[in-house]
Amino acid sequence: MISPLRMTNQEIAETLRDRIRRDSARRQVERPIEEVDRLIAECEELLLVGRKRVPLVMESRLRRLSANLPPTSVSAAKSELHAGVTLVHLMDDLFSIQEDLLGRRTDRSAYSDLDELD
Repeated sequence: MISPLRMTNQEIAETLRDRIRRDSARRQVERPIEEVDRLIAECEELLLVGRKRVPLVMESRLRRLSANLPPTSVSAAKSELHAGVTLVHLMDDLFSIQEDLLGRRTDRSAYSDLDELD
């Protein structure tokens, strides 16, 4: 027979493991969202100064973003993230990726009872 104290400790440990898993999954989605937001803002600034094409210096960031996207993310847009295309084309792809990522974001209100543990 397992003591009530041991059962409680196991429940607490399992709850903490679940929270850590959820937080990790949320961070994996939020990091690319933040990078997409930064890239969109930079593209808008480039458009305002009259640029038409994505500068080559952004190539490494676009590759890193593609590598960090979830595997089932918008695959067509994911494969087209590279420098040299028009800014408008890149922004369309980034908005598609952003929409997909935002749809994956965990709704924290579903876990409001666990937020009380903070």
